[in-house]
Amino acid sequence: MANLDTTIINNADPYTNAPNFDLNPVVEQQLEVGHWHFKGVPYFIEKALRIPYTYVDKNGVHIKDYLLIGFEGGGAY
Repeated sequence: MANLDTTIINNADPYTNAPNFDLNPVVEQQLEVGHWHFKGVPYFIEKALRIPYTYVDKNGVHIKDYLLIGFEGGGAY
């Protein structure tokens, strides 16, 4: 995960007036996601990214999982 190119996240940032360039084709983008709940509090998420990554677990098995980034509030909507 340390090698994640922040350009992917910066280009998807809905809070700036920067042009929204095409994302890496592996990254999924979803608009109007709805509500995410943290500690019982709902947050309206206007845009989310799903970024795949892989790692090797303690048994040597390669695991594919995802990093989720949700944009809420401010200029997102």
